[in-house]
Amino acid sequence: WRIAFVVGNELIVKAIAHVKDNIDSGQFAGIQKAGVYALENPDITKRIVTKYKRRLGLLVDALNSVGFNATMPGGSFFLYVGAPKGIKGGRKFENGEEFSQYLITEMLISTVPWDDVGHYIRFSATFAAKGVDEEKRIIDEIKNRLSKVEFEF
Repeated sequence: WRIAFVVGNELIVKAIAHVKDNIDSGQFAGIQKAGVYALENPDITKRIVTKYKRRLGLLVDALNSVGFNATMPGGSFFLYVGAPKGIKGGRKFENGEEFSQYLITEMLISTVPWDDVGHYIRFSATFAAKGVDEEKRIIDEIKNRLSKVEFEF
C-alpha cells in the first residue's frame, strides 16, 4: 500500500482529483491513519530518510567499487544503474532483463530490470536489517558476490 498527496497548479490538482474520483475507491483506512500519524510525527520521516540515505550511500560505493557507474538518487529508496554489456571473456547481456535474470539465478541478487529508456536494473534499499552493522554486512555481501566476475560496460 502507498499513500501520497499532490501539490501544484490548482487546475492540475483538480484534474487529478477528478481522475482519482473515477478510478479508485479510496485508500485503506489503516494506511490513512498511518499517513496522519506520520504527518503528526515528522521525526519518523527524518529517521527513515537517514536510514535510506545511509543504505544507498553504502550501495553506491559497493557498486562503484566493482565497475558500475552508480550515483545517489535524489529522492528514492531505489537505485538505477546501467546494466553491463557482459562478463569479460564470457557471457553477454542484451538488456537489463537478461542481466537481472543472471543476477538472481547465478548470484542470488534480486533486482528489477528497467529497459524502457535503456538497459538498466534497479536495486532496492528496502531490505530487512536489524541495525547499521547488518546493513553493512548485507551490502558487503552484494559487493562480494558481484566482485567474483569482471563486468564489461
